[in-house]
Amino acid sequence: MIDTPIDASEAGALHKLGHGPNVALTVGALGVVFGDIGTSPLYAFKVALAASGSAGEDAVFGVLSLILWALILVVTVKYLFWILRVDNAGEGGILALAALLRLDRRHELTAYSVFLLAVALAGGALLFGDAVLTPAISVLSAVEGLGEITSRLDHLIVPVALAIVIGLFAAQFLGAGRIGKAFGPIMLGWFAMLAISGVIQIVRVPQVLEAVSPHHAVVFLTGHPAIAAAISGAVFLAVTGGEALYADLGQFGRRAITAAWLFVAFPALVLNYFGQGALVLSGGVTDSPFYSLFSGVLLPFAVILATLASIIASQAVITGIASLASQSMRLDFLPSMRIRYFSPTNPHDLLAPFVNTLVGVSTALVILAFRSSDALSSAYGIAVAGAMLSTTMLYLAYRLTEPGAGPWRAVSIAVTVLFLGLDLAFVAANLGKLEAGGLLPIGLASAVVFLAACWRIGQMRVGALQEGEEPGLRDYLKACANRPPTTRRAAVFLVRRGAKIPHTLVELTDLAETRFAHTILVSVRTRAVPRVAQEERIQRTDIRPDLVRIVVNVGYLQRINLPSLIAGELQELGVDPDNTVYIVGLERPIPPSIFSRWLGLFYFAYAAMARLALRPADRFNLPPTRTLELGMPRYL
Repeated sequence: MIDTPIDASEAGALHKLGHGPNVALTVGALGVVFGDIGTSPLYAFKVALAASGSAGEDAVFGVLSLILWALILVVTVKYLFWILRVDNAGEGGILALAALLRLDRRHELTAYSVFLLAVALAGGALLFGDAVLTPAISVLSAVEGLGEITSRLDHLIVPVALAIVIGLFAAQFLGAGRIGKAFGPIMLGWFAMLAISGVIQIVRVPQVLEAVSPHHAVVFLTGHPAIAAAISGAVFLAVTGGEALYADLGQFGRRAITAAWLFVAFPALVLNYFGQGALVLSGGVTDSPFYSLFSGVLLPFAVILATLASIIASQAVITGIASLASQSMRLDFLPSMRIRYFSPTNPHDLLAPFVNTLVGVSTALVILAFRSSDALSSAYGIAVAGAMLSTTMLYLAYRLTEPGAGPWRAVSIAVTVLFLGLDLAFVAANLGKLEAGGLLPIGLASAVVFLAACWRIGQMRVGALQEGEEPGLRDYLKACANRPPTTRRAAVFLVRRGAKIPHTLVELTDLAETRFAHTILVSVRTRAVPRVAQEERIQRTDIRPDLVRIVVNVGYLQRINLPSLIAGELQELGVDPDNTVYIVGLERPIPPSIFSRWLGLFYFAYAAMARLALRPADRFNLPPTRTLELGMPRYL
């Protein structure tokens, strides 16, 4: 395990990571990309059929047709064949797409870019809410199979689910990603079981295949307008997890994800859903159609495999939210916190301890509050629907900014607008869940958006104050013109991007009467790309022989070991990197009274987060014995 950030010299290798169309990657994608959507048969058909209020042929055909065409339109067509066509240097996900739009260029901020930035923040925040609910509903629905074995085990469902979730989140601190190689084969076995159990029932009731026709979906919805929204919201549970196709693009590549979906996951899911429908048609089983597919000695085996699949689905979500949190910190949407890396080559194999603990505790509380997958299904889905809508909106914005005015561009925009309409329909359908628990993920997402807004507003305020107080370069050079060095050592001063002369340098020069033989002003710039090539990382400006400015460019997926990154430049200047002192300003924001101005609450929250944030010395992996931190108050 790597506890501190390391040098990102593997950028070229990482760019190629996971993009070969081989069997190993395809199987690996099954364990990471399709874990969430792969466990949907445990509850999606049951909840959708219950929402219809009937177990008759029309209801079964209507629900199956809706599920099938939702999988085709949302996952296969929209994500696989459309959204995945756009990537940020091989990476996908909502923040990668937002970074691709370059929304955070301060000198070009417009109402439109601020709106899209808010959309990106909202989408990312909704995924945080989803990360709390997905492990809860996946594990609960799997463990509920204990009650199908014997009703005497019903009282163990919540304690067992709770123990699994707590153990899973606790295992993250031990490097649970190391066992990830086994996830793919296990999920392959899970999808095989889904397919086989479904085929057995379809052979017995082949007329269930009539539900393939989309007219059953249309007739069913138009024939039941009063419950159409509730049914659509329940059907959406079958496609939750579809957003992982785009989020995990950088790990596996489009070819492996496409192969895993088209040849394994999609057929297995469809066969199982239709098998459940056939079972309902043949015997009227509606309480637990999934576990009713198995009987005798096969039922305990199905429960065990379902539990393993739910653990894998939860692990994928936990890893995904850790990666999302890390990217949010690097793009300055959230304060920097400690990140643990478990692989020197895979930037997605990491742990954000604070986020992991927060999500884990929240998930445990959700299980205790809802106690069943049926109750939790009312809260589940709305966060994913909102995140999918956010992704489609950003994708449309990207298509609108594409150069050219050919017919393909017009078709691309028109198709994306159609998908936007589909997403809006699913969001509207899920709004009916607000009173039954849907406010939970919305509340969690709102809290994340509020904290992100506080952080950005606070950072902008501090930047504006610093800019107004910093002395100009000319003034500093004039003041130091006749001052000889007081030490032979060189000093690296960390400065914010765009800064002139840092306060730390002025204070050491004036108050401590210290002047170094070489002064190097270094700022780290996280660019809106996942990785920056080796030859583009360093920009150096020689102001005079003993005063140099260096800008270090990194991608939002690259880890930072600042001494290693600038060692070559220091050697070119005749400076010994192992004898260089690092000077860091450590500001302590002091907010005004919460009620003193309309931004008082934001500044108060920012100050609290700033005190919890990772110190720059730790963030940039500076040597502790050669790092000097100068504290100073900053009145907001």
